[in-house]
Amino acid sequence: MGSAASFIGFLTNNVITFIFVLSLLVFVHEMGHYLVGRWSGIRIMAFSVGFGPEIAGFTDRHGTRWKLSLIPLGGYVRFFGDEDASSKTDIDQLSAMTEEERAQSFAGAKLWKRAATVAAGPIANFILAIAIFALLFGIYGRTVADPVVAMVTRDGAAAEAGIEAGDRLMAIDGSKVTTFDEVQRYVGLRPGRTITLTVERDGQMRDFPIVPKLVEDTDQFGNKMEMGRIGIALVDPVVTGIEPAGPAAKAGLMAGDRLIAVDGKNVGTYYDIGRYVSEHPGKSIVLTVQRAGAMRDFTIVANTLTGTDASGNKKDIGSIGIAPIDPLVATIAPDSPAEAAGLQLGDRILSVDGNAVSSIGEVQRYAASHADKPVVLSVSHNGETREIKVTPKKSEEMDVFGARTEIATIGITDGQKPIKLRYEAYGPLQALGEGVKQTSNIVSGTFEYLGNVIGGYMKADQLGGPIRVAQLSGQMATLGFAAVLQFAAILSVSIGLLNLMPVPVLDGGHLMFYAIEAVRGKPLGARAQDIAFRIGFAMVLSLMVFATWNDISSRLG
Repeated sequence: MGSAASFIGFLTNNVITFIFVLSLLVFVHEMGHYLVGRWSGIRIMAFSVGFGPEIAGFTDRHGTRWKLSLIPLGGYVRFFGDEDASSKTDIDQLSAMTEEERAQSFAGAKLWKRAATVAAGPIANFILAIAIFALLFGIYGRTVADPVVAMVTRDGAAAEAGIEAGDRLMAIDGSKVTTFDEVQRYVGLRPGRTITLTVERDGQMRDFPIVPKLVEDTDQFGNKMEMGRIGIALVDPVVTGIEPAGPAAKAGLMAGDRLIAVDGKNVGTYYDIGRYVSEHPGKSIVLTVQRAGAMRDFTIVANTLTGTDASGNKKDIGSIGIAPIDPLVATIAPDSPAEAAGLQLGDRILSVDGNAVSSIGEVQRYAASHADKPVVLSVSHNGETREIKVTPKKSEEMDVFGARTEIATIGITDGQKPIKLRYEAYGPLQALGEGVKQTSNIVSGTFEYLGNVIGGYMKADQLGGPIRVAQLSGQMATLGFAAVLQFAAILSVSIGLLNLMPVPVLDGGHLMFYAIEAVRGKPLGARAQDIAFRIGFAMVLSLMVFATWNDISSRLG
């Protein structure tokens, strides 16, 4: 029964979402070809979402067959005079056409009409991405942090260059920055290359040449990625909460210790420590901390707990019992489940349903996934431990985007102030401008990454194929529809760029042929085009095999 439920969950979270996202992008791409082709007077024989046998379809009054095909890994528009779905011209059919028929065929259309029709597909993908980003910015706005350095990692590139906590980042390589995200994005794409940070310190502007270091990071779903880092963060990784009798407490860690490194690897945020520890259940690790100006090493054996990742999979996770925020109840909302259950101010929450917790945030996350389901809190107060049963209830709250959302809570907080963020709202024109900017960032970032691969600064193992796209689609589905749309926008830009590559069988290859035709005054011969298409097909197939191998090898570890 469990395996069946797991399989159904996999289909729902991965395959179905993947098909939805890909079908949307393919439909928009092919609709670009279709609309400009129709506007250019070219007859269209078929519009298909998917390849292979037709599942369902109909023929409109213009003679176009609209169909949904079996294999949902692409699609095509077939024009009058095409030999197949790749828009290869049927020479025999073309030579047998009348002048009127030839004028309605793709091959017989004027050069500029063919070029516009082909280019319309990738352009439609870019327009879709801009529209999605603009919609999300318009509805949710954006929460950002000012580019102020809260801490500098020991021996990191920033520390070596002389950056200090409190510095305000004003520009990178002469370009103004206004958010911390802009700094991270720029630095992340430039490992091994010198950049110049302009900072404001004590009212003075200073320039610091810095070479970002290449590091491997892991997101909340366990996906690994390479990026450049200089060793700065928004928050200082200082321990403020320690689980009594936990591994860290037994080893001698104290509140106020500043986390410097784990197993000799520098850390930039508390999250870096938490992630590393969670990946080493039952293992001995060495924490380097700064206390009263001196460095000290503590050897700690992480406890093994059972947790659930963002995709719903059970796994062992490590814990040493420290937190950036002490799990003490500082506020209790009136008429909340916590108040009804008898929680008191100052209660320290030790565990939820038997799972140890190290912050109120962990309690809140657990409650959010257990709406209307009783959970048992183990709490201590004044040296006494007791168990309290409480049922999280849904209530309307403001999310990080400033939008109202329903979430299950028990009505407690730790009283700590969050990182100082500011919310930016956008009108329709501003949202559109941000959509264009975000799309441009993805385009430039893609070229930067390819340049890094060619230049040897990064590995090519981040190129993914259908398996990774399906996996990411499912992961985004766990975060909500807005996250799925954002992922679709990013993927839409990637599809548009891929199709513009000057490779025969892709749209960019066709445009390359048209450029040659414009220069020569006549198209390439059928034999030359046939050879070019075979080479292009081999190149695309090789890229797909390489990307799929990356997918498989990453899953195998």
